[in-house]
Parts: sequence; C-alpha cells; structure tokens
Amino acid sequence: MTKALITGANKSIGFETAGQQLQQGYYVYIGSRSIERGNLAIEKRKNEGVTNAESIHLDVNDTASVD
Repeated sequence: MTKALITGANKSIGFETAGQQLQQGYYVYIGSRSIERGNLAIEKRKNEGVTNAESIHLDVNDTASVD
C-alpha cells in the first residue's frame, strides 16, 4: 500500500488532501502540530469508514516531533 504523509491534515486544505488520498487507497499519516487535533481528524475519518490512516505529532518547531 502506498503511504502519504500530509502535514496540517487536521483541517482545511490538508484535511481535504488527506481525504482525496484516502479515497485513492493510500495509507495516510495525518500530521498535525497538536496530536489532539490530529486524533479528532482521525475520528472524523473513522466516522466516514476510513481505517487506513493514523495521526502523528509533527511540529517543525519541535525537534523531538520531527525526529
């Protein structure tokens, strides 16, 4: 399965882009600065029947999250 990492995927354009990738069969990593907001985005996708996505903490200002 092809995988995609989408930053800012918990809202707006990133959320829509993630949705399009999911519809195309990708496994999508929902990257967000707030893991809580990322998890909410995953819950929205699960309510749509999506199972091939997971939330990850990704904040370019936080070295630990980038590592």
